[in-house]
Amino acid sequence: MPSNRRFPLTARHVVGNLFALAALAPLQSPHAAEPPPNLEDFSINDLMQMEVSSASRKSETLSDTAAAAFIISQEDIRRSGATSIPEALRMAPGIDVARIDSSAWAITARGFNGRYANKLLVLIDGRSIYTPLFSGVFWNLQDTLIEDIDRIEVIRGPGAVMWGANAVNGVINIITKKTKDTQGNLFAAGGGNQERGFAGYRHGGQFGDDGNYRVYAKTFERESFVNSAGERIHDDWRSVQGGFRIDGRISNDNRYTLQGDVYRKNVGNTVEPITIAPPYDTRFSNDDHADGANLLARWEGNLADGSEFKLQTYYDRVEFNAAELSDSQDMFDIDFQHRLHPAADHDLMWGLNYRFIHSAVTNTGAISYIDSDLGYHNGGVFAQDDITLIDDTLRLTLGTKLEESHFGNTQVQPNARLLWTPSAHHSVWASVSRAARTPSRGEAQANIALGTTPTGLPAPYDRLQVRGQYNPNLRAEKVVAAEIGYRAQWTAHFSTDVAAFSNHYTDLIMFRRGSVNPLTPPPLILPMIWYNNSREVTTRGIEFSAEWQALDWMRFTGNYSHIKIEMPFDANNPDTAGLSPRHHGSLRWQMDLPENLKLDLTLRHVSRLNSVSQAIPAYTTFDARLAYQPVPDIELSFVAQNLFSPRHPEYHDSSAISLPGSAMEIPRSLYGKIDWRF
Repeated sequence: MPSNRRFPLTARHVVGNLFALAALAPLQSPHAAEPPPNLEDFSINDLMQMEVSSASRKSETLSDTAAAAFIISQEDIRRSGATSIPEALRMAPGIDVARIDSSAWAITARGFNGRYANKLLVLIDGRSIYTPLFSGVFWNLQDTLIEDIDRIEVIRGPGAVMWGANAVNGVINIITKKTKDTQGNLFAAGGGNQERGFAGYRHGGQFGDDGNYRVYAKTFERESFVNSAGERIHDDWRSVQGGFRIDGRISNDNRYTLQGDVYRKNVGNTVEPITIAPPYDTRFSNDDHADGANLLARWEGNLADGSEFKLQTYYDRVEFNAAELSDSQDMFDIDFQHRLHPAADHDLMWGLNYRFIHSAVTNTGAISYIDSDLGYHNGGVFAQDDITLIDDTLRLTLGTKLEESHFGNTQVQPNARLLWTPSAHHSVWASVSRAARTPSRGEAQANIALGTTPTGLPAPYDRLQVRGQYNPNLRAEKVVAAEIGYRAQWTAHFSTDVAAFSNHYTDLIMFRRGSVNPLTPPPLILPMIWYNNSREVTTRGIEFSAEWQALDWMRFTGNYSHIKIEMPFDANNPDTAGLSPRHHGSLRWQMDLPENLKLDLTLRHVSRLNSVSQAIPAYTTFDARLAYQPVPDIELSFVAQNLFSPRHPEYHDSSAISLPGSAMEIPRSLYGKIDWRF
């Protein structure tokens, strides 16, 4: 495997140079960053008119979006006290976020949660951040300067027409600010009992008449957790990252963006080797590390005929070395879209996408792949037409995507959506969609050692090795989803949004128990599980959110989600679809107090989680943030999280290597922070 040394050196040099800029920057910049806004700066009507681009690949207001959409703004993120993207996602209805340990999360939409959840497509500025190993996200690798996030668009329900396979249950797009909105300097730093220490710096400037840029650097270190057995596990988390973005114009009708990041992550891990020789239960601590970089270029323009186009390409590389698996991944993606108006009542968009992936895995006794070094490609073409049936009142959307994947057959993924807006403050929408998830490389090629179990036989047959078996003949998972929603602004101070769904999944890729092969020499091999397409599951649910501006200085935001999962019991097919709580909800209370004080309170409840390996009791958390601005450019804040209990579990990851039968417990966290804009 290629050496990983070149990435750490690059990351240290880039981040070191960017932090040096903080010392050299002038104390007062002619383009000083804007101080954070107050509640009175945003009305409920402003929130309803916020732009959403991830549902249809074009800007449209939230009230005109025929999908279950929710926007997490920069102000929401700042006032929540979130220090990571997963923590910010807790604010969205229908999104199940469970922390596994110090650096890992299980995140999904509308069921099927887990460390390796694979039915949610996640983007950062339109760049997919999934790993082809399991078609999910390594959340501990994905980060940016959290103050640079403009908004997080959360689309629940299939988004396959626009984004392709894996956008089965939803799309999350983390959209960073344009460089013209990040002029001047920002320095943020803090620390506490779990957040051992963190710091970030950003500098933004101008070049020429139409060009703007920014550079940033950040670093943090987080404390390890204690499991339910009371033992501290070596799972601390350290990160250093830097990046840049440039926005400019080639002409009045042509705009471009160039941006990139480089990072190094170190994650502690407690490893329990799978051995057939005594002592069977040995553990040691190990540091997993990952080094990565990405570069994205985007060109947007208007043509003479009034149509619009966007061309985007990116390269993403990551090398990670863990106790059980080392992999080097390169991904190249190019995407083109064209929007035109072939007739007065038609708004047509079409596009195509091509992606090449190269993955070089170092096989071990724990995990091995049929093709340790593999390059493959995926591609697709899509079209979607918004048809105005009645001006400003009724709109029909028809679209489909044709996609081919290396590990799955060609998939046709259509949808139909109807939007009815009887007035400027009320909208009703409905949709029927078909989406697919293609098998991941791990499901199609990996053989995984899961553990050992005693047999009761004399040595050398006293221990049985348990392995998970790949299946090269897997078919793509499919879902047919029906949704309906109602969005209303009842007064200038109160709005609601409700969505209901019914999803029917077929050909779900799950595990099926196998049997012992008596011809296998010691250690005996038991293919206990193997991937198969044998399951059908139906999920139904409802998601609700509301905003109430009670006073100019006080706002309440609440959400509630309910899901019911219908899956026939099969003793040979362990239940993974049920790894989502039936109920979860939250209530946020934001206040702008006198003397430049801001107080934010968050109450969150999650119902019991019936995990395959261990049930997680229902829990309620309470967070508080108090901020003070002594001058407009400086904010001091204190954040307290999980105040109701010293610690609580949120998810038991049966695939994690920790103490058997124990879940990691999320501790109470206290930290202070300073934000300085100059």
